[in-house]
Amino acid sequence: MNSIIIPAYNEEENLPFLLDDLLSLKLKDTEIIIVNDNSKDKTPEIAERYSKKYKNISVINRTKGNNGMGFALVEGTKKAKGEIIVWLMADRCDNLETIPRMINKIKSGSDMVFGSRYMKGGSIGDNSKIKALLSGGYTFVASILFRFKVHDIGNAFRAFRKEVFNAVTLNRMDFSISPEFAIKAHILGFKLGEVPTSYTRRKEGVSKFKILKMGWEDVKLFKYLFVNP
Repeated sequence: MNSIIIPAYNEEENLPFLLDDLLSLKLKDTEIIIVNDNSKDKTPEIAERYSKKYKNISVINRTKGNNGMGFALVEGTKKAKGEIIVWLMADRCDNLETIPRMINKIKSGSDMVFGSRYMKGGSIGDNSKIKALLSGGYTFVASILFRFKVHDIGNAFRAFRKEVFNAVTLNRMDFSISPEFAIKAHILGFKLGEVPTSYTRRKEGVSKFKILKMGWEDVKLFKYLFVNP
């Protein structure tokens, strides 16, 4: 079984379109878990409406406590029933057709597979070239330091075996959870893979990503060159 985890904070303008497109893929034996992260708009109502209409969609409502993308992803993953997990953002930036290819590569032997914008065949689309340079550059430096051969560990859009999640201790609960998870999985000996994907800048809503702040938090992960994860 596969589980797709969608963290959603104030995504009323994107969520119904994302779910319709996701359902149109007709993925077999796949559950969809929407993690409403204390949204202030109509995100929870939309999520509940879809969960009542489709048996493979469920909702986790996070209304208090620690909120943020990392917390939402971790809670959704813990409650997932699937052996293969997919992280998918609610902003409609990711190419959904990449999902079956990531899952297939997991089934072929990889433990964690990234949707890669920077490998051959991938594309940053209409994303900021500065953001792409910083993101791709970070992975390039990390790949040299930690000796792995993938190109986009900063992208949260990925698939992985549930056993990888269970083996890794995740401390970053912001956007840095993405490279943290990748680096720690690699250090523990799990096999990283990638498939090309394309990216589209969000058309609705407001991005929560703060590039300078997250860039510094990502750099801090280089401490795992010297400290056990």
